Amino acid sequence: MKAVIKLAFRIVIDQNSTMTWDQYIFEDTYFEYKIQHQVFDDKENPVKNYWELLSKNPHAERIPFIVSASAVNYVSQLNGVIKSLPDVLGTTFFPIENFKLDLISSNIEDPSKHKIGLTFYTPALLLIDSIDNKYVLSKDLENKNGFETFMFAFHPQVAISYYQPN
Repeated sequence: MKAVIKLAFRIVIDQNSTMTWDQYIFEDTYFEYKIQHQVFDDKENPVKNYWELLSKNPHAERIPFIVSASAVNYVSQLNGVIKSLPDVLGTTFFPIENFKLDLISSNIEDPSKHKIGLTFYTPALLLIDSIDNKYVLSKDLENKNGFETFMFAFHPQVAISYYQPN
């Protein structure tokens, strides 16, 4: 079954998020969103929410990318791993090499409407097999004399985002 894959893990952050890290990201992305909303909004006929803005100004599709800059320092604090997703032994954590922010909704006057998604992507991994609802993976993409492996259980917020059969 061997294939090179990348996994993606997505979290949603909104005003009700309870982790301190999430709250900081919420506050900073909402602040940045309000600035960017003003830049892309029509001065004569302003709108309040992101989807209205996007329908009036297609260039507003750049806002999520611009807003993602306000989350970069927080993501860098993770040091390349999501520690809340350990392997089945609890020794290897979900490795990440990059992320993407998507803007689910926002409103310049109502912070309760601000909601973002953060999707984290792993580096390329070798998928060797799946056993009992677990991925058998290796960071080593070249077959030498066998593979050092680790196993991640299937998770509802983890998907295969890239697949290349070997």
